[in-house]
Amino acid sequence: MNFENLLLTEALKELGFGAGIGFLLGFTIKRALKIFIFFFGLYFLSLLWLADNGVITLNITAFEKLITNALESFTAFTRVAFKALAFLSSFAVGFAVGLKV
Repeated sequence: MNFENLLLTEALKELGFGAGIGFLLGFTIKRALKIFIFFFGLYFLSLLWLADNGVITLNITAFEKLITNALESFTAFTRVAFKALAFLSSFAVGFAVGLKV
């Protein structure tokens, strides 16, 4: 086996490993997010039920601000993460092509 085939084989192993890890991470995050959303909805519905029965009072405007800030922070994080992901994936492809040429 020559040096170019060895480099290509190693690069393909790394890309396959990265794809596998990415799939597992995406699958896990999807499941965890579904569980989180379920329990958050259950919590929110219990707060609404308690407020409807007069046990507690809710400051809806403050709650809306909290949710809005959390969503804006999550949106900013995903933008940065996707920019980094796009750069890293294009870098990996360019690097592999550069090794091949």
